Amino acid sequence: MTTPNRFAIRDAGEATFFNLQTGKAIVTLNTLKTSGVETSGETTYVRGGFGNPKLVGFSSNKEGKLTLQDSLFDKFALSMLTGNELTEEVKVIDYNEKLTVKSNKISLSKTPQGAIISVFKVNPIDGTNEKEYTLGDPATNPTDYSLEDKDLTFNTEVQDGTIFRVYYKVKTGTDAKTVRVSSDAFGGTFRVVVDLLVRDSADGKDYAAQLIIPRGKFEDSFSMNLSVDGDPAVLDLPIEILNDPLTNTMWEMVIYSETDIV
Repeated sequence: MTTPNRFAIRDAGEATFFNLQTGKAIVTLNTLKTSGVETSGETTYVRGGFGNPKLVGFSSNKEGKLTLQDSLFDKFALSMLTGNELTEEVKVIDYNEKLTVKSNKISLSKTPQGAIISVFKVNPIDGTNEKEYTLGDPATNPTDYSLEDKDLTFNTEVQDGTIFRVYYKVKTGTDAKTVRVSSDAFGGTFRVVVDLLVRDSADGKDYAAQLIIPRGKFEDSFSMNLSVDGDPAVLDLPIEILNDPLTNTMWEMVIYSETDIV
């Protein structure tokens, strides 16, 4: 089977990252929304003569960028992007909940870690925080509460049905995953292979292709955009293509027939 001379590419493909030191595969991202490679350079021209036209061009500063956008957030991709290992451990986090008074009491659904941070009476009309209550003696101060284990007791003037919002710290389970961005860790450098599908413009047959980047370094500027409407948040993976010191190859595309693989 002859591979195509003219072809079309549509799908984003799937990208596999390999460790440069060990050569081992790290992760394959098979839920990409978009992928693209950009090559650029600079040309400095010599000008002269009547009209000062361009006479000779000197090209330099060849650059390449690979941009991947994944529809899902992958723990290995986040680790490569941030330069920090994703951890799985118990964490203490902030928690808040709204609770309704019954017989001058409310009971927290979780076990507080340390002191209660804040307790607010909730406005029954719009749900906003209203008056703050403090830990003390509710028998003598109508805006105090007492605490025993998970139970908060209020002054007898607080009517049943009154809603309070309580802020406190809680402890997660042992499988809580933490993605961390730190000032002393940066995106790593990897070999990247993007598997693609191309279609011959002459006979419409499909062929396999690989976009191969021998050395790709994750850029250290990235963003996560969250919104209440439109498409869900996506993971953008900007990668700067570095020169391969052995071959001077920045990237290459191999088009092949899978039926010819032995």
